[in-house]
Amino acid sequence: RGMVVDFAVHQPDKEDGGIPNPHFHVLCPIRPIREDGKWGFKQRRVYRLDEDGNRIPDSNGKPLFDAVPTTDWGSPETLEHWWETWADLCNAKFEEKGLPCRIDHRSYLRQGLDLLPTVHEGPAVRQMEARGIATDKGDLNRWIKATNALLNDLKRRIAALFGWLNEVREELSKPQAPTLADLLGAYYGARNAGAWSNKGKVGNLQKFADTVNYLTEQKLYTVDDLEARVTSHSERIEELKASMGGKRERMEELKDLLEQAERYRERKPIYDQMNAIHRQGQREKFKAAHEGELRQFYMARHKLNGHFTPEGKLPLTKWRAEYGQLQQAYQEEYAAYKPIREDLMKLYQVKSTMDTARRQQEQTQYWDRDMER
Repeated sequence: RGMVVDFAVHQPDKEDGGIPNPHFHVLCPIRPIREDGKWGFKQRRVYRLDEDGNRIPDSNGKPLFDAVPTTDWGSPETLEHWWETWADLCNAKFEEKGLPCRIDHRSYLRQGLDLLPTVHEGPAVRQMEARGIATDKGDLNRWIKATNALLNDLKRRIAALFGWLNEVREELSKPQAPTLADLLGAYYGARNAGAWSNKGKVGNLQKFADTVNYLTEQKLYTVDDLEARVTSHSERIEELKASMGGKRERMEELKDLLEQAERYRERKPIYDQMNAIHRQGQREKFKAAHEGELRQFYMARHKLNGHFTPEGKLPLTKWRAEYGQLQQAYQEEYAAYKPIREDLMKLYQVKSTMDTARRQQEQTQYWDRDMER
């Protein structure tokens, strides 16, 4: 492509193993280099023309134009292509080495994965976490990973319960099909018949009573009742996930604003010092000496634009309070998964019991037919 890039490889090359995630960064320009070795233009003017091919003027009489990039290096489509190519190269190497891991350049949403994305931590946060220092971003990512693990478990159980309910409904729709109570009674009756001691029989009866009591207390009398309960849990999980995802995005936004505000505060004295220099030569020399710090100041000021009060202040206290409230709300919503999981475990026990009863009933019917022959 004729592009010159800078790249930096971050790999575990220290005695203690270094960073845990070897990777590299590539800094790509969007300004081309001409054949004579000099920088070309990033954009070119394309004037707006009327039907007669004449330039259209603005309110001041100057011709209107659009700034068109001279290369496609900064386009989202090009970046997407590079990401996809990199993923393909990595996956090909994984396959060559016989490794099961694979990477995907697409977001969870585009992949169709129903997961909450983690937030970017950055080298400073990773170093602090490696030293055992807990950070807000580290805590948030731990919550998100725990939530995703719980979501996967709950959705797996819900999918299994829905599949089982369809099988049971089909079974109960047959002529002279057993009811839920019949299946449970048959199951525990068979267990008692094979029990070797009164203690075992009492235990079986207790489990039967516990299961029936649960179904009665929850008013779960039919397969439709069971399906409605599982559906309700599934919908509640989706509500919690959407709410927690929104809170995660806002927490990430607030964290970035607070970090930019800190960077703005630290770099503003240098900016003020530059503005206090009136002689052009000294001013340019100062700018060159503090180029990086001034660039960080301008970037922070740009990201904070629109958040300053008329007095030039930032609502830092308000942002910190909102972040704390979101943290608390996130934890409370995560805790709301616990009763759902407990009820799904009970429903799973009902499923296991009834499946065993169905198998025993089918086996009994088979032996009865065999005896008749």
